[in-house]
Amino acid sequence: VLLKGYTLEPAGDDTTAPNQDKRIPQGLYNVAWHKSPRFKMTLPLLFNESVSRERFILIHAGNYPKHTEGCILLGDAHVSNGVFNSKTTLNQFLGLTKNQDFKVKIVNHL
Repeated sequence: VLLKGYTLEPAGDDTTAPNQDKRIPQGLYNVAWHKSPRFKMTLPLLFNESVSRERFILIHAGNYPKHTEGCILLGDAHVSNGVFNSKTTLNQFLGLTKNQDFKVKIVNHL
């Protein structure tokens, strides 16, 4: 195991539709590196045959559901309503994956 932690996505139903603050369906996702003007850094953008790149599902830092905006947050600890140490965990993740080709498998655990 290279990195252990937790993820947070929006609660509720998942969808493939664009412009939604909802989680993406379980499945295997390709990664493209996206230079985010909002976060001022290059982040992994997830997409597959059902969820288009234009949905802009990013893996980024944040602690609570209000920070997800449809994206995936990383943390090294969690409580029922959020994840913690997100910036540190994201930086560790980026250090391991930056500019690498890889896929992300989404599995929903409640």
